[in-house]
Amino acid sequence: MNYATTVAALRERARAGLSLDESIVFLHDAGLPIVHSIKAIHEVFGLPLGEAKHVTAGHPVWAPMAKATQRLHDDLEMYADFIQQTEGNKRDARAQAYRRVITTLFPKLGLEPIPEDWSGVDPVLPLLERMRQEGAVVLVKWDGERTAPGDSGPYSVLVSGARLAGELLRADTHSLEEALARVIFEYALRYWEV
Repeated sequence: MNYATTVAALRERARAGLSLDESIVFLHDAGLPIVHSIKAIHEVFGLPLGEAKHVTAGHPVWAPMAKATQRLHDDLEMYADFIQQTEGNKRDARAQAYRRVITTLFPKLGLEPIPEDWSGVDPVLPLLERMRQEGAVVLVKWDGERTAPGDSGPYSVLVSGARLAGELLRADTHSLEEALARVIFEYALRYWEV
């Protein structure tokens, strides 16, 4: 079942008395990924998104996936905190932090590690390819017209697609590697179920 069909069926069942607990099981059994299940619970039951995430991800039906991804999730949260701390620092330090975070994803996803000083698009193609296989559309833009002091930089990376359910991940930076790393990081933090 696709997302819209599954949510429509859930709405009907919820109106007929299907409980929140039973709804989470229904979505899991229908084959929706956890992110889409959270969104469906949020939409159908009107729960705040944080609460929908808590009750869905904490449900026993998702326990094997939650256990398998907890270490990666914890690492990503730690790196998110680290990157937040570098936001006020020099641009180069922030770019390096994002690049280091991306290198840690490779072994966790069963991919050949890459060096922390990676450059260009080629080293991260396996991650971009994984995103594409999951339905994401990745655009990389080199903008020769963004040259004024104080602009956002000539490199833009955008990610959209069905999996993001209307969301757009975007980074505009002075470094191609930072733009790629920021968008891959955000995608991994929000959507990867490893």
